Amino acid sequence: MESSPEEMAEGAEVVRVLAAVLERLIGANTAVAQADPGKVTKFHALKAPGIGIHQYLERIHKYACCSKECFVLALIYIDRLIQRNNFLLTELNVHRVV
Repeated sequence: MESSPEEMAEGAEVVRVLAAVLERLIGANTAVAQADPGKVTKFHALKAPGIGIHQYLERIHKYACCSKECFVLALIYIDRLIQRNNFLLTELNVHRVV
């Protein structure tokens, strides 16, 4: 099903906001992760990907045809992961978590 231009614009705005939230979390956690990297999980990469989180989310929005509700739910699940598992979101794991 094709999305209308209005739906695409709304989705792009949700992606922009989600990217801003994730970037803020990563920025806040960078100093903490350098001092104490914590437990390495299956989500961790050896080095940060070459694509930023905003561009990564835009690609998901464009090619996976995810609805804006999907991105809101992703944020809810990421928040639960952080709260319940004391998970530290960094530039090494954010792409895989999403």
